[in-house]
Amino acid sequence: MSIPLLRELHQDVRRLVIAGAGIAADDLKLKRMLPQLQQLGEKAPIFKRVAEEVNGVTAAKPEHASGKLLDLAVLLHAVLHTQSSAEAEGDLLPLGNPDPFINVTTEFPYRKLKPLLDALTQRGHGRLETIKQGAEDGLFTDFRTFIPAVNGLRDSYAEIAEYIAEKVIPQMGAAVLPILHEHFHIQGNSGDARLLICIDQLTSDTESLWPLFTTASKEGAQPVRIAAISLMAGLPAFEDELLELSHDKKKEIRGAALTALSRLHSDRVVGRLIDALAKKDTELAIAPIQACAAPRLTEQLLQLGSSLIGKIESGEQTAVLKETLGGVISCFQTKAHESAVRQFLMLVLSNEKLDFKEYESLLNEAAQILLYSKDKLALTYLHELRDNRPPLIGYSLKAALRLLEPAELYDQYEGYLTQKKSKNARELLQAFYACTPNSFAYIYSEQEEQSNFAWDARWVDRFVELNEEELVCRLVKEPDKKIVAYLVEKSKVAPQLMKPRTVHLFHALFRVGHRETADLFLPALEQATQHSYYYLDREVQLLIAMLPSHSAEKLHQIADKITYEYSRNQLKQLADHVAAKPAAIETDAEGAGFLAWIKNKLS
Repeated sequence: MSIPLLRELHQDVRRLVIAGAGIAADDLKLKRMLPQLQQLGEKAPIFKRVAEEVNGVTAAKPEHASGKLLDLAVLLHAVLHTQSSAEAEGDLLPLGNPDPFINVTTEFPYRKLKPLLDALTQRGHGRLETIKQGAEDGLFTDFRTFIPAVNGLRDSYAEIAEYIAEKVIPQMGAAVLPILHEHFHIQGNSGDARLLICIDQLTSDTESLWPLFTTASKEGAQPVRIAAISLMAGLPAFEDELLELSHDKKKEIRGAALTALSRLHSDRVVGRLIDALAKKDTELAIAPIQACAAPRLTEQLLQLGSSLIGKIESGEQTAVLKETLGGVISCFQTKAHESAVRQFLMLVLSNEKLDFKEYESLLNEAAQILLYSKDKLALTYLHELRDNRPPLIGYSLKAALRLLEPAELYDQYEGYLTQKKSKNARELLQAFYACTPNSFAYIYSEQEEQSNFAWDARWVDRFVELNEEELVCRLVKEPDKKIVAYLVEKSKVAPQLMKPRTVHLFHALFRVGHRETADLFLPALEQATQHSYYYLDREVQLLIAMLPSHSAEKLHQIADKITYEYSRNQLKQLADHVAAKPAAIETDAEGAGFLAWIKNKLS
């Protein structure tokens, strides 16, 4: 059968369909093909049928041409798809050198694999979800997914490439190793770096890969070099090579080599890390030193720090010196469990040669490390530092919170807040905000309270005097006429805008049990929803849920006036929840029962 002739005819039919069936009757190419088709029809019935259809098209009246042309197109389509060969040109070669003991399958029907293969090989939205579903369904055990998945390691959408590297390739197992080796290019990009890491993960005899790591770390493209260096980490056999790479011209390579060296604990490694910190690679060396657990490293750091302090005391003041000392302090973040480190940091904070304006960030970091060490001696030192280093009084308060009873804390720190604009007061107020959670925080936490700190009730009165309304909202626990009056007055400032400060004020009034809170909140909500209110956020939803059940009817009335459907439906659903609120939690807006109920109801 002359398949080329049918293909040529098929192309002509497509041309006529696009151009319009009206010109098919006078088409010269169809008329020229007709005798040849009729001649072939004497030997093959299918050609006779095609010739008849072509004749029908050329002889058809204009109003019938489109139907005749469509019949011819359908016939040609069917013949070509049943008679054509689907074989690919070229020689059939084995794929890599698979282990004879590894079996691969093609057990899934192609129609189930098709969406997954499209997601791996095409572009568009929703591909990651399809790939995740394929992994959950175990489709990646099918051999037909191997090459598309390996190519997916180079996907332009990094999240897909990372997911394939972390979840999909391990699911395939060692059977995919020949394909990984075949597709890996040492001069490739980040996709080839993922390929190399996957090869390492799936190879049982990793020592056989060491020559590849060496070559890739020196001759590969930068992403491949960095990946190879990361695979050398913790392997003593590569210590010499990593030490050499830590002097590379490229900053990224030096950083990767220092990070890999941090898992080795020899004296040479310790010396190299300290040398990098003290010279041009201070920034690069900090994280590796923090991660390194070499016994002698802390001792070397303390010696370097003492040497730098000595230079400052002798009058030397350079930007490099400050940067290096700051790097030493940062390195101690993971080593504050050692008493010698804490002693050094306390000496740094006590050293009057370190002017606070020049060394502000350094001294703040030293104080923070001591605070997080939770060592009682260090906390006591910070607490007593409040008068010697006034700019660090915020750390003194945070330390005192862990040492003193609430009343004692108030007595010792209240006096620093007499003048709100003073430096001490500003530092203390920042510390208060850092140590007191947002009034809604307990809703989002798994615990009922985020903060373990207890505060003396007198602080609320002090913050009322200072007009720190947010701190009043955070700390108020008990009803008090003066405090309630303050909160009510503050809530009257543009309540219809329902800004965060207004929401916090209403929440505080609900918590202390102010009876008129609902009467203040409902009109404010009604005014707010008359504006462009697309969505009720979680805080506003919480306030609505705290309303008494008899407010449900009013909430439905407000909802009916909302323009946007989504927020209207939100409010109606909340109104139904409020109406059905269990009586046991009606009057307990802070109890465990209410907390469990509200977490279940908030959308």
